[in-house]
Amino acid sequence: MALWKRGRRYWTYFSVNGSQVRRPLCPPGSRLATTNWQEATRLEKEVIRAAMEGELGPRDPSVKLFAAITDYLQAKEATANSKRTIAFDRERLEVIKRHLGDVKLTTITRKVIEGFQAKRRLEGASNRTINMDVGALRQVLRRFKQWRRLEGDVKMLTEAGGAPIGRALSADEQRRLFETAAKNPEWEHVYCAAVLAANTSMRGVEVKHVRRRNIDLDKVWDLESATGKGVLYVTRSKNETSKRPIPLNQAAGEAVDRMLKRADALGHTDPDHYVWCASQHNNFDPTKPASKWDTAWHALRDAAGLPGFRFHDLRHTVVTDLLEAGEPEHVIEAVTGHLSRRMLEHYSHQRLKAKGQMLARMEERRKKQSA
Repeated sequence: MALWKRGRRYWTYFSVNGSQVRRPLCPPGSRLATTNWQEATRLEKEVIRAAMEGELGPRDPSVKLFAAITDYLQAKEATANSKRTIAFDRERLEVIKRHLGDVKLTTITRKVIEGFQAKRRLEGASNRTINMDVGALRQVLRRFKQWRRLEGDVKMLTEAGGAPIGRALSADEQRRLFETAAKNPEWEHVYCAAVLAANTSMRGVEVKHVRRRNIDLDKVWDLESATGKGVLYVTRSKNETSKRPIPLNQAAGEAVDRMLKRADALGHTDPDHYVWCASQHNNFDPTKPASKWDTAWHALRDAAGLPGFRFHDLRHTVVTDLLEAGEPEHVIEAVTGHLSRRMLEHYSHQRLKAKGQMLARMEERRKKQSA
């Protein structure tokens, strides 16, 4: 084992299990070796420990984030039991790529990750979502032996005391959002998706996976109402495997009908074709669901004066409206799909008036009974 200088900077040279290791002693986040002897001694101990435990990755300056992500996803595809886990990681890592760019793995430091967390908060992402983003990045860095230097410093955000689960639009904000969306033909697909979500509580992933065969606009669900027509069956969901029927009100039915006519015009008439299909540079592929509509959604919400508002918050708006109206929770859950107790409790403050009136009525009944 030898600690030596090349010019003013420290290197180490030693042998582990017959393999020779020779490398500069660079502090985390730096491409240059240290000039401080005490720091070099500490870094050398860490390098030797990592080498003995088989954690020392090659110090290849060409290893960048995008290539590392591709390598990680390819390796995971070979072993994952569910395609959904691959899609989830790919979605999270696309966010990482958008924010960090194609940087070298060795330049990703605690400050870089903290800056990413801060930017995501400004975008309106919840602490839980940001933690999932960082968790995906952590897996990539672990694969390339770059996480150990960070794990003691990088802190996940506190979910319990952080940002609320979701944001609900006021009636005026909803009106402004949809009026703005209707003005731009390029936003037609995301406009119709938003109308559907705002009237059914469907998640973005559920809307994207709607096929023509999942829609029955002729099915009558209310014989007493002329508008009680149309049912959509959710077959792809976050927490469910069964098919969930959702009756369509007039607004939701019109949005779906508008998208079906758009599909007809494009020649997407097969029952298995996706209504919100994949599109790249105006080239449509109805055999694949839309992967994202971030560009159109971000432009729409900003034009409507709603920066940071997420598409998923439309679901929270529906849940809020239904709970405020005093609708039974089991009926709400039948429409919206799985709702965690945490989510229901989050909206409980919006039902304080109804709860207070209920308890007041109980008090009056007791007074009458004891009189």
